Amino acid sequence: MAVDDDSLGTAMGGGGDSPKDGAATVWRSDGFTGGLRIQPNPPEIAPKSDGANPDEPKATSDMPALMDELVEEIILRIPPDEPAHLVRAALVCKPWHRIVSDRGFLRRYRELHRTPRLLGYIQNLFSGKVQIPRFAPTCAVPSFSLSAQPDREWWALDCRHGRVLIEICYVPTGLMVWDPITGDQHHLSTRADPCFSFAAAVLCATDSCDHIDCHGDPFRVVFVGTNIVGHEYVTWASIYSLETGAWSASTSIVTQYYVKDKPSLLIGNALYFTLAHDVSILKYDLDRHGLCEIAAPGVFGAIVVNTENSGLGFVCVQDNIIYLLSQQASANGIAGPGWAELTVIKLETLLPKNNPFLRNVVGFAEGTDIVFISTDVGVFTLELKSGKVRKVGEKGGHYAILPYMSIYTPNLAKDRLSPP
Repeated sequence: MAVDDDSLGTAMGGGGDSPKDGAATVWRSDGFTGGLRIQPNPPEIAPKSDGANPDEPKATSDMPALMDELVEEIILRIPPDEPAHLVRAALVCKPWHRIVSDRGFLRRYRELHRTPRLLGYIQNLFSGKVQIPRFAPTCAVPSFSLSAQPDREWWALDCRHGRVLIEICYVPTGLMVWDPITGDQHHLSTRADPCFSFAAAVLCATDSCDHIDCHGDPFRVVFVGTNIVGHEYVTWASIYSLETGAWSASTSIVTQYYVKDKPSLLIGNALYFTLAHDVSILKYDLDRHGLCEIAAPGVFGAIVVNTENSGLGFVCVQDNIIYLLSQQASANGIAGPGWAELTVIKLETLLPKNNPFLRNVVGFAEGTDIVFISTDVGVFTLELKSGKVRKVGEKGGHYAILPYMSIYTPNLAKDRLSPP
């Protein structure tokens, strides 16, 4: 809230035109506009001879409760785009901390804002001789990190519904599901089926979940691997359920190429994985536990995305131009093999002047239109509808970026918020 210097001086008893002697000065709020003005109190009015003033409001015991309700309604409308704002509100005083820590308030807060926000992204980097995923924030949130362990390497495979799926390399190998906000970790073994290339996905397992607060809920992991049988690529899939603690029987098909170790895409009840050389996409139906192969546009370096109508799309960079392609539907409404050009964005006026041949799409935030572009001067986000560009990271060898989306509230971070 901004206050000009003259007014501030008047309020503190110095500077500006002082009010008349004996007249107090108070702060007056201009509603919820965020502005403040300073006004002298009106002249005191002598009470009536009987000592009662019928126009004066009577103090009641309901006033503190009413003020708490007003404060709660104001804090409730703090947008979740910058989680630090809610944390700072909780640290103002004990009554505000009590409001922000209340489960009912937090439930209302998440239900009001609903859509998870982009908090940052996971990148695979080397720390000395150890490879470990790093969280790079895109807003003011507490540091989420994994502790490096000697002689162990980790590789982030997928990220969804507030969880990150990590491969534990070397012996003993395995998988780990990590919740960066709560710090929870769950380890599971991989299947013994042979494969020389694989990808995996993590997702919430709760039916009809809106994913605005599913931290701690059951999850599922889908593992997709490719093996060479004879002269053919045989790609198989299996699903792990936390509730059963076991992997399902695998299903397999013969594919044109092997599956790439790139993040998956979830649309409806299906997961999509990219196959080598970007010539086709592998679809895994979560309900039917079935696999099928879909012909891709054949553009090298493209990534799978969801389009505005929850359809399947591709985003790629060619000749310093971003292209968004959408899978065409046939006359009966079923998705066909063709692809239509939806959006074309020239990058030469949006990104800093650098080597245009070092611009690649390396990530996509599900449920949004935000793509991540890696350049030789840093990592940028691009909103496909508005064309808004924002630098969110430094340059590096980014093979793939995993956007992390959630609604962060102080109660989720264990031992990271101390009461005032």
